[in-house]
Amino acid sequence: MADQVMPALVKRRAELMAELEKAQGHVQQLHADLASLDAVIRQFDPDYPVGNIRPRYRRAASAAEFGSMSRTVLDILRRDGGALSTRDIADQIIAERALNAGDKGLRSNMVKRVNMALRYQRTNGMVREVAMAGAEAAWEIAT
Repeated sequence: MADQVMPALVKRRAELMAELEKAQGHVQQLHADLASLDAVIRQFDPDYPVGNIRPRYRRAASAAEFGSMSRTVLDILRRDGGALSTRDIADQIIAERALNAGDKGLRSNMVKRVNMALRYQRTNGMVREVAMAGAEAAWEIAT
């Protein structure tokens, strides 16, 4: 068994070493870039406290930012053929993506994202809001 495992372990270690060397090179380049920026900042204001500048983290781009939420919402409305509430659409997305339906935070976030997608599609004339029994509005494909 060790004869079969050892080559795979050695190969994986070599891959990780290569990845680490590449990452270290990237880190060195980032340090050089920071030093260059600090030098330029000091040219404009020699007393500027560049050490006090906090890191600014970018939020990771999600699939929803590339239009997949709008496409999914429109697909669900087309498939259903009738009017659906925002919550119904969110529940279908949660089910389709096999997400934890019992997670209230996830459901709340999904409802917000679906609502944003629907409102955006309403401005494009793709969907319209219709009255529904109760206080909740429903959405359907605009014809």
